[in-house]
Amino acid sequence: MSPQHHDQAPPGESGRLRRLLALLAECHDAMAAATDEADLADRFCHALSGPGGYSLACAALQDEQQQRLVAIRGMEEVWGDIALPSEWAELDRFPPLAAFPGTLSLPLEARGRALGRLRIYAANQAYFSSEEHELLQDVATLLALGLAVLRVGGEAEAAARREAGEALRLRDRALESSCNGIMITSATQLDHPITYVNPAFERITGYSAAEVAGRNGRFLVRDDLQQKGLNEIRSALRDRREGHAILRNYRKDGTLFWNELHLAPVLDESGKITTHFVSVINDVSERIRYQEQLEYQATHDVLTGLANRSLLADRIAQAIALARRDRRLVGVMLLDLDRFKVVNDGLGHAPADTLLKTVSERLKTAVRDTDTVARLGGDEFVIVVGDLLDAEDAAVVAGKIQRALAQPLLVEGKELFVTASIGISLFPRDGETGDILLRNADVAMYRVKEYGRNNYRFYLPEMSSMALDRLDMEGNLRRALETDEFQVYYQPKVSLRDGTIVGAEALLRWMHPRIGQINPSEFIPLAEESGLIIPLGEKVLEMVCQQISAWREEGLPSLKVAINISARQFRQENLSETVRRLLTEYQVPGEMLDIELTESMVMHDTDHAALTLRELKDLGVTLSLDDFGTGYSSLSYLKRFPIDCLKIDRSFVRDINSNPDDAAIAHAVIAMAHSLSLNVVAEGVETEAQLRLLQSHGCDEFQGYYFSRAVPATDYALLIGQGKTLADLEAQRAAGIEDAP
Repeated sequence: MSPQHHDQAPPGESGRLRRLLALLAECHDAMAAATDEADLADRFCHALSGPGGYSLACAALQDEQQQRLVAIRGMEEVWGDIALPSEWAELDRFPPLAAFPGTLSLPLEARGRALGRLRIYAANQAYFSSEEHELLQDVATLLALGLAVLRVGGEAEAAARREAGEALRLRDRALESSCNGIMITSATQLDHPITYVNPAFERITGYSAAEVAGRNGRFLVRDDLQQKGLNEIRSALRDRREGHAILRNYRKDGTLFWNELHLAPVLDESGKITTHFVSVINDVSERIRYQEQLEYQATHDVLTGLANRSLLADRIAQAIALARRDRRLVGVMLLDLDRFKVVNDGLGHAPADTLLKTVSERLKTAVRDTDTVARLGGDEFVIVVGDLLDAEDAAVVAGKIQRALAQPLLVEGKELFVTASIGISLFPRDGETGDILLRNADVAMYRVKEYGRNNYRFYLPEMSSMALDRLDMEGNLRRALETDEFQVYYQPKVSLRDGTIVGAEALLRWMHPRIGQINPSEFIPLAEESGLIIPLGEKVLEMVCQQISAWREEGLPSLKVAINISARQFRQENLSETVRRLLTEYQVPGEMLDIELTESMVMHDTDHAALTLRELKDLGVTLSLDDFGTGYSSLSYLKRFPIDCLKIDRSFVRDINSNPDDAAIAHAVIAMAHSLSLNVVAEGVETEAQLRLLQSHGCDEFQGYYFSRAVPATDYALLIGQGKTLADLEAQRAAGIEDAP
């Protein structure tokens, strides 16, 4: 029968190196463990046919004038019951052995004496290259020296051992000259301690052999444990098999290098027990760095380093997938710098490029690390903001972007001011794909350009399907006022002292018969420009007073309701008279109404503002300064005006637990307000971390999605009637109960 060979093709350089290491390790063990000459010859033959990878190995000992066959190992599963030759001379006449094209016969000689012969068979002649032949000659010499040691004693034995040691040292030096790092670990001891590393390992990692001896090799990955390749290496160690992975490793000085790791087990003489693992370490950092550079250039803008159009499409798709899973919104903002062509033509391309890079940096600081800022080309940028609860969150981000760009830019010694027009589309309301969202954001951006630039606007279907102009939009607003398309929602305000609901802010919603719900940030700017804000503001004030009166008749507690007053409405001569009339008509006590104004409103005409505020205070209403910190923030005017409360703008609360500047501003506002005996309300609180930080700073009240979003009047009444508190809400969440009004 013809033998079946397991060495069909020679392995690569890395595999050959592992095989040689395993063979030498087995020969070392054989020298130490052999009890007699036949046992030693048998162990060497086993090493050659096992870890050495050769098909068959035979050894004969010189006995007077004859060579006695004492060991034949390899392919035992093939020979089965076939009687193998018992004499060395019979090997040449044994037919199955003629099937091996590769055969190498080596004399066993030591100190001038012939001790026997070693014959090795391989299925591929390539196994006996010049390098392999040199190695096998050394193995034969090592076996001969071992035989000599067993035959002689005393000084002769010591000399033979020295010669054997020298042979091993020569081979060790050859292996240690490898440019690849080599690490040998124990497979039988707990946690696989390192037993050997070569100089290349020391050079690559910066660790000396003494520093790593006894340690587990995982120290090279430090805390970077979330690597896919580590699972493959752990599996290979567990299964006692070969493994390969590319890992991020760290040198002694902390610098990163990429390691292409090859792992192989070393078996004992029985071929069943793994005693060691050999790891070959190859530093492939340059190759990985080159690949990363190619990938970066393919996905990033050359000038600014921002995401390019290719990466932007992927980021939008990811944001949409997460939003669909979490039932959130994604905001896609298309931003175009106003009159950039004038800057480009006036200063030249190089200064204009500097300006674009500065704008890019400011855009990145205005959004979260998880958001995406991309450059489409020229002066067009796209910002993708995920994890939004409603359109108001997108409006907050747009406001932060405008404030970031409003600061002067210094380009070649010249102070420049840049504004931007921003169009916003929302997933899923305005589109299900990135292409549609970008197209609709572009439509909204051009609407901003048409209405004076330096603003933001949300996309509306009419912008595309009906091409509404200014008069069309005004007509829609007028019709909405006449047909009662507006509805007031109420967002609870909660005390941070005892967690009870202490009031609410009234927030207007436009229930368009075809589009659905439209948030104020999408129509209030046009209402301001057209003058419709006056009748709209009065309408909202009346709706709130009417609702407060209805709640009082139902026996609900008398809680304060805050309402925002627009700038044009505040400048009306009859504002206080209008408030007085509505309070009287619906029999609402003045202390149940909280009028919120912005800093810019009261600073526009301070004399008129002071008079109007005093008239309102005479009615018993509370006065709050909204969006504090985003405008003038003059302390002298705070003392002059009869303000009762300051509201911390949500743009500061949004990143209060991650941005030290926002946290410092919030802390300063609270401390200053309390020193002036003013109440402080934080808006836009969405997380427990934000809440706890505000609580630690002594904030009085908060509102935001952490407790409740703005809800219809009936749902707000239900919250009040149930006496829902912050403690109740947190207990429900701890129990896994879905929030519900």
